[in-house]
Amino acid sequence: MKTRDSEILVGALITLLGVVCLAYLIPNYISAGYGGGLSPRTFPYICAWAITGLSTCLVTTRLWSASRGGDVGEVLVNGRMLLRVAAGAAVLVVSLALIQYVNYLVGGVVMVVLYMLLMGERRPLPMIGIAVVWSGFLWVLFEKILETPLG
Repeated sequence: MKTRDSEILVGALITLLGVVCLAYLIPNYISAGYGGGLSPRTFPYICAWAITGLSTCLVTTRLWSASRGGDVGEVLVNGRMLLRVAAGAAVLVVSLALIQYVNYLVGGVVMVVLYMLLMGERRPLPMIGIAVVWSGFLWVLFEKILETPLG
């Protein structure tokens, strides 16, 4: 498969998933709120709109490039690449389960550590430090400052 074609395919799939999030998942699975303040749907909508818009831009630019005879390099998909994608998806599933059934801080720390391991980080102190600091920062920001529950 050519690079441009794979980017068009991936961009179209992400655009489709973004539309599903905007039209179905966010309105049906995230509460509208409980009074004053920011709605719990605000940040998911911002992220979904940004992802959908950027993936639409990717598809558009690659289609435009295709019409002008742009880059047509080959993409080699091998077992190792597919295994890394599967591992990344498994980390996401495990982390979301921990967030749902234990709490955000545990799931967030585990997710950051596991993704850092997948990216090749092997030093335990930076991994744990970054995981704890960022998860703690996001917890304080959403739970305490914005009063928007994470779990």
